[in-house]
Amino acid sequence: MHPPTALKKRLNELGLRSRLRAHPRTQGRILAPAGLLRRLPSAPGLYFPFYHDVLPAYAGDLRRHLRTLSRHGPMIGWDEALAVLAGDKPLTGPMFCLSFDDAHLSWRDVAAPILLEMKVPAMFFLTSGMVGQQGNLTWQDCRQLSAAGFQFGSHTVTHHRLADQDDETAAREIRDSKREIEDELGIEVTDFAAPYGHPAVDFRERDVRVARDAGYRSFATTLRPAMHPGDSPMWIRRQGLHPAWPIMAVRTRVHD
Repeated sequence: MHPPTALKKRLNELGLRSRLRAHPRTQGRILAPAGLLRRLPSAPGLYFPFYHDVLPAYAGDLRRHLRTLSRHGPMIGWDEALAVLAGDKPLTGPMFCLSFDDAHLSWRDVAAPILLEMKVPAMFFLTSGMVGQQGNLTWQDCRQLSAAGFQFGSHTVTHHRLADQDDETAAREIRDSKREIEDELGIEVTDFAAPYGHPAVDFRERDVRVARDAGYRSFATTLRPAMHPGDSPMWIRRQGLHPAWPIMAVRTRVHD
């Protein structure tokens, strides 16, 4: 049975994006013209921009992104963002809640020093099975980042697409990653980000239910629109960015 047209289109987009990710400056230049039609947020809205690896060559670019966003609104932590969604904290303008995915060593060497210098909070969604692999963080690195004040959430055990897994395997990915991170870091893990993050293609409603039953309070997707008080924390909408992109390309993802 062939997937519906919209689903096939999304799969094709994912293939193109995977190829472009290997050349992020080129990707940014391709995206930038569309940014002419957008503007960075000015109206009240909660945004969840996220990154993956931040190579040393892109350290200055990440600083530029963070400085630009912070001129439009405060950079807040995950707890504070969930308080906004719950209506416990007012949303009077744009707000930005930053996160990072996978288990990149550059979190320790590049991203964290910049975030600490700029006093920007961040959530690190950790793929537990990647920890300790060559080029990735160790558990001791993660403990040091946690001690520095950064939050950790789960990004599954293997980073496989949940929608491709049977019920039992998908549930293990969601539950076991939480348990392992908690055991290694000595913290409670209550936030989850689905790998790839697009509903139907990458995860199912089944996975949101499993995450809620496992004790997660939030479930992050890669849908992009801004969020507002009353929106569900079990359907967080995040905007994927690369630090190599020019601000005009950022505007294609983070905008009113």
